[in-house]
Amino acid sequence: IALCHLFFNVFGILLWYPVPFMRLPIRMANVLGKRTAKYRWFAVLYLLLCFLLLPSLVLGLSLAGWRVMAGVGGPFLGVTIFIAAVNMMQAHSPRYLPTKLQTWDFLPKWMHSLKPLDRLITKATVCCSFSCEAGQNEEQGDEEPISPHTVSVRMQDEFASSQRKEQLTHSNPVLDCLEEIRPGVAVFKLRGLERCNSTPL
Repeated sequence: IALCHLFFNVFGILLWYPVPFMRLPIRMANVLGKRTAKYRWFAVLYLLLCFLLLPSLVLGLSLAGWRVMAGVGGPFLGVTIFIAAVNMMQAHSPRYLPTKLQTWDFLPKWMHSLKPLDRLITKATVCCSFSCEAGQNEEQGDEEPISPHTVSVRMQDEFASSQRKEQLTHSNPVLDCLEEIRPGVAVFKLRGLERCNSTPL
């Protein structure tokens, strides 16, 4: 098993890394990172699809026989290659494409954008968070009744803690820089950094 892992990594490096044009995993990781930075749920969806649903689908098709595997996998592979080729031409030389294929705008929004799915997931998570907060508030309401005095005390505590945080951020000892005043030492100061410690030459 250790040799399998070693040779898998070695052959992967030999296949993808030597020629700069073939370094597709780096570009794919870059795209996945940007998508995950924009849509936080995308990482979970990617893990479910690539490590659970797609392997289960391929396993099921392979158990059904090679004819089923070829009948489903062939068109899927052809559509994937077509989409990749059109995407590449849209990015580099769209003038060679027909007018309709120069963008994917002719398709429904959910087929070429993650925004509809993002709105759906955001609504679902907001509803879940509201229901959780309501349940917590009901539990707290059962434990102790809230009076106006308690509310004012809580607001004062929150205000005091926010003031303390502001003071800590503004009076950070790391940011307090003393001026170096040493007689006979030449001092080099950068414009705009007058508050920082200057470096003796």
